[in-house]
Amino acid sequence: MSAKSERKRVRKEMVATYIRSNPREGYDEIAKRVNAEIAKLGDTGIFADLTGIDKKLRLPRGTSFEMGGYADYFAFMGEDV
Repeated sequence: MSAKSERKRVRKEMVATYIRSNPREGYDEIAKRVNAEIAKLGDTGIFADLTGIDKKLRLPRGTSFEMGGYADYFAFMGEDV
């Protein structure tokens, strides 16, 4: 086995071990963390705080806005339901 293929095999093995020991969170787990942070803001929170939540939880920008339900609220705000 060449040195390059050995390095590739070791790398794949390391990635597989990392993924097994650090499983990815699903939507529900992320939503719980986001909503807990939004609840901490209370009534004094502003939309800029949602960006701070995204940074704190290391999530893509806009995730807190979506998961908090604000995106749906503003999307359907003018429609008769």
